Amino acid sequence: MLGFTTNSTDYKIGTYLIQGNSKLGIKGTTNINQFNCDLAFSDINSKVKTFYKKEGNKIKFIDSRLELSNSCFDCGSKMINKDFLDMLDTKSHPYITLELKEIIINPKKANEIIALTNINIAGASRFYSIWLDVDNSKLLNATGCLNLKLSDFKLEPPKKVLGLVIVEDEIEIALDLNITLLK
Repeated sequence: MLGFTTNSTDYKIGTYLIQGNSKLGIKGTTNINQFNCDLAFSDINSKVKTFYKKEGNKIKFIDSRLELSNSCFDCGSKMINKDFLDMLDTKSHPYITLELKEIIINPKKANEIIALTNINIAGASRFYSIWLDVDNSKLLNATGCLNLKLSDFKLEPPKKVLGLVIVEDEIEIALDLNITLLK
């Protein structure tokens, strides 16, 4: 049997809190309109314990996972919320999981980073590079956008009114995270 291990003594432990005033929004379009689904960070456990180590302009992470409850998203109406929860197969997969793997700091602009992240939605995982602007003036603030396709996660966009209203496959995820190091 072959196995891989990590020398955990190389890694430091950090606990971070994503503040309740943080924002994560999903923007999408239909063939006739737009919609927004916003996550209420104040309703989730946004404490993240992680193992990390710095290597040059990179920070590598182990077990740095944030679970976002599907039911904490508000799309503006009960009908759209229900469609959103159904599309995500919330009964079987109640969380969207973001797992941070690595941060690459731009050596020319320390306020620009790339977050290498595994995103799991409805039981399907995809790896993304997310460009973020970072401000460390008071607490860590990271902002950025990611475009992805619902079909990448084997999600069937809802169709309404006998198929006359169709949700487009591509959505945008906008992040504005305020993060505090607890220890």
